[in-house]
Amino acid sequence: MLRVRAGQSQMNFTQAESAVLKRVQEDIPLVRDPLGAMAAKAGMDADGFIETLAQMKQQGVVRNISGIFSAAALGYSSALVAFMVPGVFVENAAAVISAHPGVSHNYLRDHEYNIWFTLAVERPEQLRRTVDVLTGRCGAKDAIILNNEKMYKLGVKFAVDDENPPDGVSSVIEGGADSGPLSGDEREAVRLLQIDMPLCAGPFEKIIRDRGSALPVDDLLKIGAYLKVRGALRRYSAVLRHRKAGFTANAMTVWRPASPELMDRAAGIFGRERAVSHLYARTVYPGRWEYPLFAMIHARDEAALDEIIRNFAAQTGITDYRVLRSIQEFKKERVAYFSQKFSDWNARENI
Repeated sequence: MLRVRAGQSQMNFTQAESAVLKRVQEDIPLVRDPLGAMAAKAGMDADGFIETLAQMKQQGVVRNISGIFSAAALGYSSALVAFMVPGVFVENAAAVISAHPGVSHNYLRDHEYNIWFTLAVERPEQLRRTVDVLTGRCGAKDAIILNNEKMYKLGVKFAVDDENPPDGVSSVIEGGADSGPLSGDEREAVRLLQIDMPLCAGPFEKIIRDRGSALPVDDLLKIGAYLKVRGALRRYSAVLRHRKAGFTANAMTVWRPASPELMDRAAGIFGRERAVSHLYARTVYPGRWEYPLFAMIHARDEAALDEIIRNFAAQTGITDYRVLRSIQEFKKERVAYFSQKFSDWNARENI
């Protein structure tokens, strides 16, 4: 059972809980009995592993377990979008934005651009039009589309046990993914691998049965392995609720390096820091938005977060930066790719 000491922000997990949380944040094997395979690697019996993981889900530490996909490799276009919405319209705007099936994250942040959300659409030409429709419906005074110009790092894995952090926490991703069209079976595999993995023996067989899919389980596993090779499936793993995992402070920080050389040097420094989960170079709008380097930082508490940011500024020499803290989370869930909901939304809005 996890424990929280009064007055402390850090969670205290048992040895078994730490072992389970460490393992499920790493790439889960696409085999018929993934839970048994993970239990063996963690040195636990399968029943104990599953029971502990079920408790972590029940207590809200584990958000879900499923595939994490590259939108671009699946043929989608995506971007981070920021709206400047008057306070009186914020709640309505948040609901309007969250209703779009391609919105995975939607936050209120402490900046004049106060609503920030990620948006994925099925075709490139739909992105600008979709943002225009949302801008009008939300009463936004301004909107900026912040495209991913370069990805330096992606993938948050929380070290619930600092002595045994998850593997690959600070990995830097380079290169692009094959974005060729997917076959019908591959699209069905994506749909299946997006479903929260049931905690039982043979979870993929259960997913197939519950969905009524005709795709054989061995084909699903083979396609999943292929999607990893082509870069469409980044990994199959658990996502934790950071506050439940003991990381109570986080902020999206944006930086304005004085030169391209400093940009790359700063990205190298940020990318090696375990606390940084997402690191991108994004679009600049002269006179409106001039901070190209985005670093999402997670920490145990506000004091630790502030210290990390101060250290980054000292190490890079960048003096022009902003800290955009999350005030409210409106939506956080994975996009259901190849869902009919996209066509339905587009039809309603004449996209």
